[in-house]
Amino acid sequence: MSEPTADVFVAFGITGDLAKEMTFRSLYRLECRGLLRCRIVGVAVDDWTIARLRRHMRDSIKAAGEKLDRKLFDRLAARVSYIQGDFGDPATYGRLANAIRTAKRPVFYLETPPSLFGRVVSGLAESGLAKDARVVVEKPFGHDLASARELAAELHRSVREEQIFRVSS
Repeated sequence: MSEPTADVFVAFGITGDLAKEMTFRSLYRLECRGLLRCRIVGVAVDDWTIARLRRHMRDSIKAAGEKLDRKLFDRLAARVSYIQGDFGDPATYGRLANAIRTAKRPVFYLETPPSLFGRVVSGLAESGLAKDARVVVEKPFGHDLASARELAAELHRSVREEQIFRVSS
């Protein structure tokens, strides 16, 4: 039996380098293949408009060497929204909860430094967003075994192990 499909993809750190170099291109490729059907919500501290984020997304996809199909990109971009806020501020998670209130199976993708993983996951849990969610962490998970265990313990205070997906690049 397969896991239920995500109904919203939330990327923390959407204005950063990882999104620019990899995430936007990956989302576009999924859109091209008809495999991406959920809404996309970006969360970052930068004071950007949705128009600026969409331009950044388009420019990043082109810079990655993709031939941009305007119709496909417009379809993808129409599902993208943006929430500006500090990851340590409960109000940011309140705005996110309001934006994804109908979601049943969110995926939270942390494109942040590992030092912020715990803060973000704690904010998700405290706002009630982590209950049926999956949390994806990208990057090296700690710099050695001891720090990886410490980081895992920090996340486990807010979510269960089966909710965490670690992607190493």
